[in-house]
Amino acid sequence: MILRRIVDRKIWLRSLPLSAHAILALLSACDSQSASDKTTQIVARVNGDDISVGQLDVLLSGSATRPDSEVGSIWEKSIDSLINQQLLSKQAIEKHLDRDPRVTLATAMAERQVLAQAYLDHVAQAVAKPDPAEISAFYKSHPQLFEKRKIYELQQISIPLTPENNKLIDSRLKQPVRFNALSKWLHEQNIPHTLQTVIRPAEHLPLEKLDEFDRLNKGDAVSFKAGDEFLVLQLLTVKEAPLDHDKATPLIESFLTNQRRITQINRELSRLRETATVEYFGGMEPSGNTLSPTDSGAEFISNNIPPFKTQ
Repeated sequence: MILRRIVDRKIWLRSLPLSAHAILALLSACDSQSASDKTTQIVARVNGDDISVGQLDVLLSGSATRPDSEVGSIWEKSIDSLINQQLLSKQAIEKHLDRDPRVTLATAMAERQVLAQAYLDHVAQAVAKPDPAEISAFYKSHPQLFEKRKIYELQQISIPLTPENNKLIDSRLKQPVRFNALSKWLHEQNIPHTLQTVIRPAEHLPLEKLDEFDRLNKGDAVSFKAGDEFLVLQLLTVKEAPLDHDKATPLIESFLTNQRRITQINRELSRLRETATVEYFGGMEPSGNTLSPTDSGAEFISNNIPPFKTQ
């Protein structure tokens, strides 16, 4: 029953900032169960040392949701993993490896990361949820996601970006895109790429590109940069798949809430950077490529939050 609640809760966790999962596993209640309850409820004991539900929750919080038939297997593997960790960590302490400078440095950095994520989660949780009027406005302003939602079958070329091919690819894609000609050109230039057929509902496409996808005819292609790749997509088939207001409401609420959290965290990062005194040593100086608060915030919270994506 305990594991069932933990696994069920991961569905909710998936709508929250990805990097906050481990923190939320410790701070969030599971049904009516408090954090203190979870740290005292024992699932195993290893040489007198307890393994608690709270520890199990932290381990499971980073895992993808699995079918009910796999819950038992998840339970066993997770408990075994924690037992192994406990046994190995005790051996490390007995061998005084906890005093190794590399280990103490890694431990300090891990603690700093956990604390940083805890503070960002604290900042993010203060954001108010959108009200019904905001949700309705979003629904009406994005018909391609809802009333006119479509599911696209596409042929996709994925081109990993490298310092060597970045400018060449960017220049080539400024020309009108002819899918087969581009594939041939990539082969001739010995540029690594993959070719596959994919199914993409509208919510799995960049919001900024939905109008362009909506206007595509069979055989038309669209290209854009996505993370560290260039994507070129040619339309094969398309079908209507509208989503009504009631079904869309929880998706919109989750998306808008997370977007607000990203904005709030980036604002806080900007404030902290502006008020901090940062000194560089050993010839290190900030370059023109220094991460902006928006970029560095992405280390903690993904900007591509389901169900809707932004570039």
